[in-house]
Amino acid sequence: MPKPYVFESRETLIERLRSPGLAEISRQFFAVRCPSMMEVVRTGVSGNTFRAFRHVPTPSKKFRTWTTCRLEHTLRDILACERPDSYALQVHMATQALESSWRHHANKEMGYGRGAKLLNLVLKKLACLESLTDEQRTRLISLMHVPWDSYTIQGLRLVSPALSIPSNATMKFITTPEQYQVFMAEITDITAEANVPAIYYDVLAWDMAH
Repeated sequence: MPKPYVFESRETLIERLRSPGLAEISRQFFAVRCPSMMEVVRTGVSGNTFRAFRHVPTPSKKFRTWTTCRLEHTLRDILACERPDSYALQVHMATQALESSWRHHANKEMGYGRGAKLLNLVLKKLACLESLTDEQRTRLISLMHVPWDSYTIQGLRLVSPALSIPSNATMKFITTPEQYQVFMAEITDITAEANVPAIYYDVLAWDMAH
């Protein structure tokens, strides 16, 4: 696996976010179509991601079953979101529900950061759901949150020193909803200056690095 890339400055990151290459990679990612919610969830989170939960019985099956059911029941609410705050509430409620379900299933704590990362990976792929209209797809992409992991977190280490990011930070570094909100506020501010959706930072830090 490649090492996370640490952007040297805010200006450098904004320049990369504005690049035609990133726009094209993002277009290609969201141009893929998934025929069902089950396929969205299956392709949204790769099997390698579940290695972090190797001490939990059948973690991929548990997560995919729960998340498919959750999204099928809340899709209308998610697509009804028109503002960042209403979308953020959907992510927060889903993360808390996932934490609770995981605790019951595995008798272990998933952690807020890890739960939000997994869900945001799936929500990133949700824009590829075949049944969405172009308007729904575009709005969803504009509202998406970053799946915070070692690549997206460490990428901001020099750009945002106030976040106090260690050089070995992973998805477990974010532990509370409040800390998550601080990270999202920071990347939202940066991507707004670059005039791109926040999710483009994940495409830059993760997809273009692999």
